[in-house]
Amino acid sequence: MLKARSKKLSLVLVLAMLMTMFAGLGTASAATGYSASDVPLVVTDTPDVPQRLGSIIISFDNFPVSSAAKGSDKSHQFIVKLPDEFDIDAVSVSIIKDHGTNPTDITAISGGQSVPIANLNALLPTTITNQLIFEVYAVELVPELKFAIDLKAKVPSSAPEIINALIIGESGSIFTDGVVQVAKTSAASVTALAGDPVTITGGGISNKGKAKIYFRENKAGALLLGAKSFTVKLPQGFAWNEAATTFATLSGDNEFTMTKADDRTLEFKRNTANLPGSIWLLEASDIIVDESVAKFGDVEVTISGASSITPTSVTIGTYADYGIEVNIDDPETKVLAGRSEQYISDIEIKELIGDSLLPGRTIYLELPSGFRWMNNSWSRVVTGGITIKSMSVVDNKPELLKIVFDSPDPGSSKGTLEINRAQIEIAGNIPHDTDVMVKFWGNAGVEEELAVAKVVAPISVTADVKDIKIGLQNQAAGNIVITEAQAEAIDSWIYGTGQTALNVVLPFNVTWGAIPTVKVIEGDLELGTITRSDSNRTLVIPIKTSSSVASKIEISDIVYTADRTVPEGDMEADFGGDAVVQTNFVNRNYITSEVVANCVTPAPGETIGSGEFRIGSNIYYAGGVAKVMDVAPYIKDSRTYVPMRYLGEILGAEVVWDDAARKVTLNKDEITVEFTIGSTTYTVNGEAKTADVAPEIANDRTMLPARFVAEAFGAVVGWDAATQTVLIQK
Repeated sequence: MLKARSKKLSLVLVLAMLMTMFAGLGTASAATGYSASDVPLVVTDTPDVPQRLGSIIISFDNFPVSSAAKGSDKSHQFIVKLPDEFDIDAVSVSIIKDHGTNPTDITAISGGQSVPIANLNALLPTTITNQLIFEVYAVELVPELKFAIDLKAKVPSSAPEIINALIIGESGSIFTDGVVQVAKTSAASVTALAGDPVTITGGGISNKGKAKIYFRENKAGALLLGAKSFTVKLPQGFAWNEAATTFATLSGDNEFTMTKADDRTLEFKRNTANLPGSIWLLEASDIIVDESVAKFGDVEVTISGASSITPTSVTIGTYADYGIEVNIDDPETKVLAGRSEQYISDIEIKELIGDSLLPGRTIYLELPSGFRWMNNSWSRVVTGGITIKSMSVVDNKPELLKIVFDSPDPGSSKGTLEINRAQIEIAGNIPHDTDVMVKFWGNAGVEEELAVAKVVAPISVTADVKDIKIGLQNQAAGNIVITEAQAEAIDSWIYGTGQTALNVVLPFNVTWGAIPTVKVIEGDLELGTITRSDSNRTLVIPIKTSSSVASKIEISDIVYTADRTVPEGDMEADFGGDAVVQTNFVNRNYITSEVVANCVTPAPGETIGSGEFRIGSNIYYAGGVAKVMDVAPYIKDSRTYVPMRYLGEILGAEVVWDDAARKVTLNKDEITVEFTIGSTTYTVNGEAKTADVAPEIANDRTMLPARFVAEAFGAVVGWDAATQTVLIQK
């Protein structure tokens, strides 16, 4: 039972909803259409006073021939019915279009009595007070007919909010059934209506907007005379600017006094009675905001006072501190690691709420570690109501770009800042395919982190990793291949510097035993003559011309020498040089570090011999055996000096001293090395070489720079900083 009642109620509700949705549109067919001229507001507290309803517009496409006589069975009739308890006071019909040769005749019938068209404005019999019967006929086809039915009626206190006229076509009539909304009721005698919503910021109403509230009397005298006829009150944190607030009459009288009772409240005193249908407008071009108190969201004005006004509150707009949007044009913009003057994507900073970027507000654009802004390398385009006071890189913080806003035109349109062709410089060791993330922050209320570019590493490296033994010389290793990411990623020329080079740097205490074979195996990159530097730790590959297509370089015939201080495990080489790294970031002057070998401890007997000299100590070690010297090693000019005699012993070389020539000669197998006291030039098998320090005599002993002597015989010299010990491994 409950279920059945529920279904019936649902059907009724659906029908009611449909009636409401189509109110004012009517039901139309190929022949007829119904609508309303307007939907006036009527009041329910004056049931004895006739009120105008909206005119019912009835139109036809091709109204058919009916009869030449009224009341014939070929005429077409329809009923116009108002809700119960309505009392039709007057009715008139006006022809809007009549395209027939003979005028169409329309008759209203009430209580069975026909009323000639000439008398339609007269009071009708009251047998049925809420409905009319209309008869329409034509002696010939009317291709287009449109007429209006004007109604006045007494509105009962029980009238619904939506007042519909029901149109019922009688049997056989061309008229179809329909519903037309002809009026609506007001629960109060005064209606308040907010104008277009405004946006309010800390600086007041933005974009030269105005907060508006309309007041309409639905009957004369509804706004009462005397003090506090009505009041309007802002929420906490907002205040009326009396100088920027007006109360104007749009129709009727203007005898009002506006008083500011407190910062939030305006009081209106009506001084004289109004004319019928008065409308007033309260308009504010500024709202004062206390940002410490005001709450974000809708700004609702409360309406109260002696008069009855509906609704009791209206929303004049929204309070939003800031509304800023950051857009990135192309976050996939490619930038090269290790380079300066790299263009990132264009950046757009725009106000979603006017006056968001007020004077003194700032936005910082912060780059991550390994990136720096290039000062004054960008262009900017400003539109709308914002002004830039300054835009510059922060002193001593090149990763920070600071934008400071200045005084705009008050209440001007929403503004946009476009930062175009901004340039950055990038550390060498930023991994390939890394997003360049910019953090946007500051007191302007924006807090975002967005990608503005994508890093391309200029080269990638692969290596055939093989074992090499700690403490052994000239050990064969696997090939290395360097691949260019794109054409010209390896640069051949730097303005102001000249020719460039690609460097492969081995770790401390590992050297290139010989210059390997280096050649281009793909592409058209051209190389210069390969050399070694930094005591043979660095392989230097000069770049004669850049590539027109991405190229590959192969390094083969590689031999390494690793002294016994090299740790076990992966041995990484750094790949850099000014051909690929042209920026200066501390400890980031390389593109990539790649494992090129695996260091392992040699088996017993694989080392030929070793020696240790400790600075300031007369004790030295030869093959692990402690021995005593008559003079201790020392450091001078950042080089370690050891006694000639004992150094020769460790190296297994014969030592000859020529007192007259002040020359030391060391011989071993087929190697002869000569040093002259006080000279930085020495020879190896007659080939002149240069050291950065010279041998000298101290405490009547010849002291030689350990590294140059040992390396001349193919030994490896290491240094233990913790113990101040020179380590020599043959």
